[in-house]
Amino acid sequence: MYLHIGGNQMIDVRRIVAMFKAHPRKANKSNPLQQYYQPFISVSGKEAGPIRCYVVTEDGIYATPITVETLAERYKKLFTKPVSSPTK
Repeated sequence: MYLHIGGNQMIDVRRIVAMFKAHPRKANKSNPLQQYYQPFISVSGKEAGPIRCYVVTEDGIYATPITVETLAERYKKLFTKPVSSPTK
């Protein structure tokens, strides 16, 4: 299954290691996750807004304008079955 993390970017949920909330004032100045030797992929474009979350995967670190709470809800929806209404 894949999780949409903004723009045209989808990632395999099996490769997600962690999701971190970005500090609102420091997200554009420095990235503390760049110390890890993984490719850094910015999902947010100029029109998308500021970086709100970092998604760490086995393949790289993604910076996205979607909040970590929204991504967590999307992740949960992937693994929950919809409740079917009783038929009459």
